[in-house]
Amino acid sequence: MNKPPLPLADSQTVLCVDDTPANLDVLWRTLEPRGYRIQVAPSGEAALKLLENAPPPDLILMDVMMPGIDGYETCRRLKSGERTRDIPVLFVTARNQPEDIVQAFEAGGVDYIPKPFRQEEVCARVAAHIGIERLRRELREQNSALEELSEQKSRFVGMAAHDLRNPLISIRGFAELLLDSEDELPAAERRRLLQTIERVSGDMLGLINDMLDVTTIESGKLELSMASSSLKQLIEERLKIFENIAHRKQIALDAELGETGRRMLDGARIIQVFDNLLSNAIKFSPENTRIKISLAQDAESDLVTVADEGPGISEQEQERLFEAFEKLSARPTGGESSTGLGLAIAKKMIEGHGGSLEVYSVLGEGASFSFRLPREINHDGN
Repeated sequence: MNKPPLPLADSQTVLCVDDTPANLDVLWRTLEPRGYRIQVAPSGEAALKLLENAPPPDLILMDVMMPGIDGYETCRRLKSGERTRDIPVLFVTARNQPEDIVQAFEAGGVDYIPKPFRQEEVCARVAAHIGIERLRRELREQNSALEELSEQKSRFVGMAAHDLRNPLISIRGFAELLLDSEDELPAAERRRLLQTIERVSGDMLGLINDMLDVTTIESGKLELSMASSSLKQLIEERLKIFENIAHRKQIALDAELGETGRRMLDGARIIQVFDNLLSNAIKFSPENTRIKISLAQDAESDLVTVADEGPGISEQEQERLFEAFEKLSARPTGGESSTGLGLAIAKKMIEGHGGSLEVYSVLGEGASFSFRLPREINHDGN
């Protein structure tokens, strides 16, 4: 009965270290047909020199008795190097006394294959240890990602607590003032305090919503509810809402909206992105300036642009503008709040639509934010 063939390697590299050419030839003929890339070194010194500049192999087959430094010492030096410490080393040698095996593992080897060896056994052990190292590498990467997420979570909680604490103190203070002096305060003052409470609580709700969005996006669970919508109509409706907000700062909104027809998109998410860009433009624009909003279409995409006459953004800040919790050195011109989350969320939402979000700005000359949504091609080619 024929044995099933061993699976072919996925182009992994195996370094064979042995001072006997015949042994290297046997290992080559054993592993190369299985799809492995083979490198050879006739001594421990040659192997160390080879690995100084060459990409590390996936596994090393190491003889013990060689001129110069032996296999044990070669392995110890490999395990002390930053680039080579994680390469699995399998000793292939005729020395098979218990003390030899113990010494091999003490030097850092992961396995021990006595000579003469069977080809099937060498292939199986090589495949197994490469697979184990791949799993270990994936586990290290996952652990690193988890550590980064843990650090981000700690930063997330700390910043959220800080950003929520101050408005809560304000709300409590205004509420206590209303309770203690309700009969003494004129109606206009009571109304001003209530409006302040409403505005501050709205800022808090915005922060909480941003936090929930970031959590959803970072967990990879962002879902889009795609439906046929008019991008022009969505923007026109939002402009009506923002006109009053802009008017309070004597900011004019100039809209030039081309007709782009209906397209598939998540209307709620696109509104969220547009609101973020326009509210930021209002937030950082001085009084008596203009904000230009445009919608245009080319053969492949729809382009929405919001351009202000604010302080602009330096090149250094543009590089980290779309990272979570990043806040600009420029401060809102009307005392508005800023969480540093909005643009990071907006970028992810646009990318979820297959599009891109970009910024163009010269410090002192305003900023222009644009998002581009690729147009879908219908089955009829239109």
